[in-house]
Amino acid sequence: MRATLLGLLSAALCACSPAASGDPNVAVDATNDTAMSALDVAADVAQTTDPATVEKLQPIPAGSFSMGDHNGQGGQDPNHPSDELPLHDVTLSAFAMGRFEVTNDRFAAFLNDAGNAGAIDIAGNLVYGHGDGQLYAGLGGDGLYSRITWNGTAFVVAPNRGDHPVVDIRWEGALAYCNWLSGKYGFAPLCDIANGTCDLTAHGFRLPTEAEWEYAARGGQTAPYRIFPWGDDVNADGTLANWQDSQDPFEAGPLPWTTPVGFYDGTLHTKGDFAWPGSATTYQTRDAVNGFGLHDVSGNVWELTYDWYAADYYSKSPPSDPPGPSTGQPMPDGKPYRGMRGGNWYNGKEFFGHGRVANRNPTYFRGPLDPNHPWYHVGFRVVLK
Repeated sequence: MRATLLGLLSAALCACSPAASGDPNVAVDATNDTAMSALDVAADVAQTTDPATVEKLQPIPAGSFSMGDHNGQGGQDPNHPSDELPLHDVTLSAFAMGRFEVTNDRFAAFLNDAGNAGAIDIAGNLVYGHGDGQLYAGLGGDGLYSRITWNGTAFVVAPNRGDHPVVDIRWEGALAYCNWLSGKYGFAPLCDIANGTCDLTAHGFRLPTEAEWEYAARGGQTAPYRIFPWGDDVNADGTLANWQDSQDPFEAGPLPWTTPVGFYDGTLHTKGDFAWPGSATTYQTRDAVNGFGLHDVSGNVWELTYDWYAADYYSKSPPSDPPGPSTGQPMPDGKPYRGMRGGNWYNGKEFFGHGRVANRNPTYFRGPLDPNHPWYHVGFRVVLK
């Protein structure tokens, strides 16, 4: 297992595109996700020691980039002043990142495993950590929008939604998932959930830092720097990413209007394959996979990052592997919040504020500030270092 991981990270150190690296542990067809259930995921994890295969990781090479808004797009939304300046050079060590956002099937597998181990508690439609007392996630029902429910015996996923990204996730729940993955592959858990800290230097799974996320999401596009993960195309026809009003065939169904992970890959999709609620029999996507082989880094769901959110951090950020601020900037409710990136199915088009690769947002605005639909568009993806 350790040799496989070292091989993965060695591939990340090369200057070649990971998508063309030829590593059989990385080149996994996204369509395989559609057939996987939560039990399949649990069985696969139990039967292999190769995290690159099961977690569908992409190696991200070490390198440097200029972090921030290179295109003058930040601050166009009058309700969201720019927090993406000053531009500052950042150097990052190699890491591996999930090609896809964590799905309902994968998170349900974690919840079932954690439930069997007595590591979580269920109160109504909320899941808490048994040892740390932190809120991990909301479940479906009672006005909540998760596609995962508790049937009294097990956590189950709504039909035809297993390959959609999980939503209604809290930062602590994402960390608990990462700790679970670390344990599955023989790593010590990196994160102390009660204290809200992770060891960013040790081997194991965790959330990406903001710098890691932006570097990976740019996919090597630095000459010139582009607005979106795929370039500067503004996705006017909605076929490059799942933003609001994209007219994809999942917008006819119940909220949340997520699409399966990896859906925007240039493929002509059919209703027979995805059982979408819309009437269209086919839907042609354009290929939005970025230069590092990552899917959905713009749109679908917001992706939690490790960092506390602080609007002025760019003026203080260290140049190498920045860990984010030690404390967060208080929001209007007086509390600090973690950051998130990438936009989601609910917004991204207006002002291009949320779908841009440089955009920053605190979870406050997409969680407790929203009285009707808090957290229904918040998910995450993982990093292995």
